[in-house]
Amino acid sequence: MGHFWIMWRRTTSWLSSLLLLWSCKRDLLAPRSGELVFSRDTVQFDSLFSTLLSPTQRLWVYNPHPYPVEIRRIYLEGGARSPFRFVFDGQEGPIHTPYILGARDSAQAFIQLRDTSFIDDTRSDRLIFEVGENRQAVLLHATLLAAYVYRDFGFDSAVVSLPSDKPVVIDGFFYVGPQGTLRITAGTRLYFSGRRWDSGPLQGELMSGLYIAGRLEVLGTPEAPVRMQGWRLEPYYAEAAGQWQGIWFFPSSYGNRLLHTELRQTSIGVRIDSTGDALTPKVYMEGCIIRDAANYGIVAQGFSPALSAQPILYAVNTLIYRCGQACAAFVGGGKHRLIHCTFLYDQGDIRRGQTALILSDFLRTESQVLTYPSDFFALNSAIWSTKEDAVAAEFRGANPQWVFDHCALRQKDPLPGSGNLYLSDLRLGSAAEGYPLREESPLIDAGRYDPVYSPRTDLLGRWRDTQPDIGVYEYIR
Repeated sequence: MGHFWIMWRRTTSWLSSLLLLWSCKRDLLAPRSGELVFSRDTVQFDSLFSTLLSPTQRLWVYNPHPYPVEIRRIYLEGGARSPFRFVFDGQEGPIHTPYILGARDSAQAFIQLRDTSFIDDTRSDRLIFEVGENRQAVLLHATLLAAYVYRDFGFDSAVVSLPSDKPVVIDGFFYVGPQGTLRITAGTRLYFSGRRWDSGPLQGELMSGLYIAGRLEVLGTPEAPVRMQGWRLEPYYAEAAGQWQGIWFFPSSYGNRLLHTELRQTSIGVRIDSTGDALTPKVYMEGCIIRDAANYGIVAQGFSPALSAQPILYAVNTLIYRCGQACAAFVGGGKHRLIHCTFLYDQGDIRRGQTALILSDFLRTESQVLTYPSDFFALNSAIWSTKEDAVAAEFRGANPQWVFDHCALRQKDPLPGSGNLYLSDLRLGSAAEGYPLREESPLIDAGRYDPVYSPRTDLLGRWRDTQPDIGVYEYIR
């Protein structure tokens, strides 16, 4: 046995020495010329906004040979005038000193672009690798979109209208002071960056969004809606949630209107702090769509000792779906109205998130539970969830008012109100189509016409009849 161990140790020692010698020999091989291989022949930047630094594209460079290859120079053919820039293996380009790429090794180039254009345009250049007497090139190409850019912008005591002839890019916060009004006209397209707060109480949270201490008027139409989304236009990001903050209405904000507005890819689509006032709803929404929110479509906070004369939120023909936590959360009581709305909590993993609609009227502190008056009313609305209960309500106050009138719900136990349908399947179209009514849907003709509340048209601007359908759509036979 001892003889075996002596022989094994001698053999392994000999093999280790041989491997070390081969490694040293391999490292000492003289660099030579040889053709490089690239992960792609064109680095494409799709739909970038003017003046903004592009996302980073990655290019792999491979040496397929059993010997090191000397790259004499790496540079952009356009030189200093090129809108592109690159970093190769940690070195900022251009690189005019020899770089040795080891045998069968690889390295990365990181490429970005920033340029200004007043019209939609394209930019091209070539990234050159000189190896010996040979030049190898990788094409760089970008589609540039002209845009208006607002970076960490704010105003007060004025009415500001955003331009609509080109995209509007918000990079950071856009703040409207207590005496200011921001007006966004039909057809305007807003794109928000993914910047985050780098300090303060919101450190690490998404920054880019609209912060309204005064008034916001979004004046879209069925034919020309206003669209707000993240600024990454690559197909991979088309349905990616949580790319920007959303719209945040501060306690001093009042008289806000969102008409035919689509919010996509937010953290929280609409956040409303504090109660309404005596003249107008704090936020009136009509014909709106909120989708792909990482957390909530709407969060409205009451926490007021008395109900306001007008609702905190008055939503008509508003569609909310694909939200991570819930479509809407009305917490701390307050007055809310939902008329012909559709809230669909359609998350496939029922362990994640909460449900379609959350209602509460209290605040728990370290020493006590504070309660607030609540007045909630939903008419002809579809509120459905992949979970057994689409509505999660917890009230601690003495006399909360909450009524569902001719609504379509998924719920184990009946909710307050009359004429409601309790359904496990609404028989709607796909999410890609915006969940339209199918011919066999039980929501058709199941609503109630109300001369005070019923809107004349649906989400798409089609006329409703006197036997309306439940939800945002009116089925046209």
